[in-house]
Amino acid sequence: MEQTGAKQYQTDWAANRRLAWLWPAAFGVAVLGWLVVPGGAGDVLAAAGLAVAGALCVGNALHCRRVHCVFTGPLYLLAAALFAGRLAGLTVAPGLIVGLAAVGTVMAFAPEWWGKRYFGRAPSGGSGR
Repeated sequence: MEQTGAKQYQTDWAANRRLAWLWPAAFGVAVLGWLVVPGGAGDVLAAAGLAVAGALCVGNALHCRRVHCVFTGPLYLLAAALFAGRLAGLTVAPGLIVGLAAVGTVMAFAPEWWGKRYFGRAPSGGSGR
């Protein structure tokens, strides 16, 4: 069943106060691991934080079809895998992982800035939000 308009916004996890706090908490853990905790422990924290953020985005994308979540969910899961790969000897700079995730996040939000917030048909009389 496809939801659009106000009903869809109400089911968007980003609008749910019981869930919305998890995104900043997950990113806080990722930043803590990236910038504060050195070595393998930092990579574990960064991977865990990005994995939680990615899982939340994938879940939200499946739940309400939010446009940016469709892209950021897999992006954050890939970034988490790269940080985990560093534990196995993958030589990729953590700043590069975070930088690419940040650029991808900005690009994922672009359709929403132009009025496309959810995938699916536009509500009657709507502008495609």
